[in-house]
Amino acid sequence: MARHSKPTELATGKIGKEEVEKRKVEEEKLKGNSDLVYEPPKHLSNKEKSLYTFLVEELRASGILNNLDVTMLEATVDSIVKMQEANKLIKKHGLVIEKSDGSLQRNPASTIYKDYNAIFNKCCMELGLSPSARARLSVINANTKKNNEDPLLKILRDKKLNRSDVG
Repeated sequence: MARHSKPTELATGKIGKEEVEKRKVEEEKLKGNSDLVYEPPKHLSNKEKSLYTFLVEELRASGILNNLDVTMLEATVDSIVKMQEANKLIKKHGLVIEKSDGSLQRNPASTIYKDYNAIFNKCCMELGLSPSARARLSVINANTKKNNEDPLLKILRDKKLNRSDVG
């Protein structure tokens, strides 16, 4: 089974410089607009809007969000709210509850928490909310800054641009 493709900046395999440049151009074309992502959707509750705003503001500096991420952000927010609700029920009733016949059973809220925690973790990986994902983003940002400041790379980029203008 093939692995999922990674953004060029996250790729760790060996690919040629030309292939990297082609992929970067194509990824940039697919990135899309970001005019809607920083405003919480109107149908969210006040609590959900607050969480949504917190997440997008924390991710704003990374520049990775676009309008296509709104649904993923909504799922993340929903999972957080549902986990909080389930956690309140667990605190109120405990992990184990007594049935009418005196036997014990797992609190159904613990299953709900587990299910939404799995959704939340998946969303975190997709949006770069985990510590390891943020570490990868910091490496990307540092490398991009280093490449933008490298005088030799600036000259090479300028020459490439000038050649493309001629052809």
